[in-house]
Amino acid sequence: MEILTLREFLGQIRQILELNCPFQYRVVAEIARFNIHYQSGHCFPDLVEKEEDVVVAKVSGVIWKSKLPDILKKFRDIVGEDIREGMKVLLVVEVRFHEVYGLRLNIVDIDPSYTLGEFALTRKKVLAQLEKEGLLTKNKQLPFPLVPQRIAVISSESSAGYEDFINTLQNNLYGYRFSVSLFPAFMQGGQAEGSILHALEMCRTKIKEYDILVIIRGGGDNIDLHCFDNYNIGKAIACFPLPVLSGIGHTRDETVVDIVSYKKMITPTATGEFIIGRVKNFEDYIENISSRIIEITKSTIVEQKTLVGNLQKHLNILTEFFIHKAGQYFKATISNFRTNVAKCITARDFFLKQVPDNISSALRIYVKGKANFLERQEDRLSLMSPVNVLKRGYSITFKNGKAIKEAGSVEAGDMIETYLYKGKIKSKVQGGENGRE
Repeated sequence: MEILTLREFLGQIRQILELNCPFQYRVVAEIARFNIHYQSGHCFPDLVEKEEDVVVAKVSGVIWKSKLPDILKKFRDIVGEDIREGMKVLLVVEVRFHEVYGLRLNIVDIDPSYTLGEFALTRKKVLAQLEKEGLLTKNKQLPFPLVPQRIAVISSESSAGYEDFINTLQNNLYGYRFSVSLFPAFMQGGQAEGSILHALEMCRTKIKEYDILVIIRGGGDNIDLHCFDNYNIGKAIACFPLPVLSGIGHTRDETVVDIVSYKKMITPTATGEFIIGRVKNFEDYIENISSRIIEITKSTIVEQKTLVGNLQKHLNILTEFFIHKAGQYFKATISNFRTNVAKCITARDFFLKQVPDNISSALRIYVKGKANFLERQEDRLSLMSPVNVLKRGYSITFKNGKAIKEAGSVEAGDMIETYLYKGKIKSKVQGGENGRE
């Protein structure tokens, strides 16, 4: 077996590759790293292929300084953004091997149409996922404020579109005043996703201070719009608690942000005009209502005046009739009063005339009754008189001036006095029924 130096061995590999891979090849790969050497002007990208986020192939590439500007310009003009890490691209390459630098793919060209197709496929997948989650029309279902005057804006502070939007609001023909708060964010490039999501979250923390949210940027078809096809941004806008107006400023196919927003506007200026129009519609609505109220009020006043006039006529007639009836009733009442008073006086006069005779008769009857009562009482007293009692044969015996009621109250030898109807007898007690002596 021949012994070779490393250089000789690698040289043979180089010859084999040059002999067996002499052509240009079209290769699909993902850019893992895109480094431009600013001293030399060459670009040295790392290319990979992944299956379920696992790298299954990897190789280094090179774009020489002579071709790099044209490749970058063509890609940006067609795709709308610069080549960046994470992009899937279609490369035109030549196989090169160097004894020191190893295997490299010499990138001759990059086909931007393939990347555009990848973007379209990505957008389609994002929309399908948002539809599956029921988010495509979520923001559209929010009630739009009648007078959207407090406006939160996500945009680049230096964007011409933001200036156009502000100028449109400030210089409106109707003199409306709007309060605008800017939440600055990068609107293109690799930082756009994180920056826009951060701005959305900052706005959400002050949600009660605003009526609507506007996302705007200036420019045309050559501006980077692919960040607005991002799933995270699309979901955040779909779930945002305020109606979102999209004024990104482009005429190509709708982005995910355009689709999930409450309403898509072509330009920032059109967005401002839409807001002014909504306020004007409300003002016209109020003016129409005011005019209608005035008309109804005038008509009602005329009707009520007519009604009041008719009621006044009826009231006058009823009043006269009531007064006449009340007068008749009052006269009859006075007549009846006089008659009743006369009758009452006559009756009382007759009663008063009878009072002395009635009193005299009543006194005689009363005195006679009392006299009879006294006579009866006198008879009763007479019957109970001790004289009359003695007269009927009874006697009363006293001892020491006290009437004797029982035999036991005297003793033998006591002196007693017995009173009869006529006269009295003095006696000396010898004994009683109980045998005392």
